[in-house]
Amino acid sequence: MNDQQHHDETLARARTLLRMHSEGTLLCDASPTQARYIIDPSAGSLVMCISLDMLGSDDCVLAIPEDRFDSPIRVTVALQEVPESIVTDRYLAYHQQQERPMWVEARILFAKVDSGGVADGDALMTPNPLCDAIGRMCKQLNSNQDALREVCELLARVRIEHPVAVGVDDEGFDVRAEFGVVRVPWPGPVHDEDECSRVIESLIGGAL
Repeated sequence: MNDQQHHDETLARARTLLRMHSEGTLLCDASPTQARYIIDPSAGSLVMCISLDMLGSDDCVLAIPEDRFDSPIRVTVALQEVPESIVTDRYLAYHQQQERPMWVEARILFAKVDSGGVADGDALMTPNPLCDAIGRMCKQLNSNQDALREVCELLARVRIEHPVAVGVDDEGFDVRAEFGVVRVPWPGPVHDEDECSRVIESLIGGAL
């Protein structure tokens, strides 16, 4: 494998791992706090809520899904306070509550993945290619809750009594469940809204 292939695979692995999860251990100057996040679909940075004392930390690392010796990804971030916005509303759609008083954008500086590679933050923070279609695609997924339940069980191997789709991207979609957020992969990558809509129609129709 040449250097470019290794770089591309590391970047793809880091992006997939960030999307697979929605929480981790935030280590601010080595002090651990469990923290939830979403990915800003327009910017690719992370959005979180933190306590005031965490903002001035010199070193902030998000270990996903938790801080352990074999965490699949560790993301070094820079925190910046942000006002309430459509993105913080999206966080609430995912997690249903603001656990701490301060909203922040966590800009990714770099990410270390379990393969040993390091992904550059600027390369990792790219807009969701389905950003403008998220609302429409979620509405389509949520049009039949029984069918969505079956799709989640088929593709994610998880039984969710009351699933609510809250986000989509080219690799999969996110479903709010009674116990947290579940990542559901598409059967294959989707590249635009039309293709995504056709895949959803096939999945929902096939589950009926």
